[in-house]
Amino acid sequence: MVVIDRQSGQPYYAQLVTGIQQDIAHGLWQPGEQLPSVRELAKQHLLNPNTVSKAYKQLEQLQVIQTVPGKGSYVTAATTKTAQSEIQQQLVQLVQQAAQVGISISLLQTWLTQMEEQ
Repeated sequence: MVVIDRQSGQPYYAQLVTGIQQDIAHGLWQPGEQLPSVRELAKQHLLNPNTVSKAYKQLEQLQVIQTVPGKGSYVTAATTKTAQSEIQQQLVQLVQQAAQVGISISLLQTWLTQMEEQ
């Protein structure tokens, strides 16, 4: 589920975009499923509705969701591949950052295995 880190330097709308993409990749949202309304999500995360609207617009540009006026926003059928691609890009960046500070691939694999077991 989407978590907003108020201490992060990343804008809230960007955290929403990433969080929703990750939720979709993990199967929490299925293609065709309706997302919460802008107002509902804003209330849930104590955010300005304009912030949520900006996140939804970016997700539409990425073709992760489709908004039907008067009906809501829905996960698109192509979303799984899009979300997986985004997560793969983030993983590449993370591995590069880890290498820069001397963390080995084998240590990262150990961490991933531990996370999977949890």
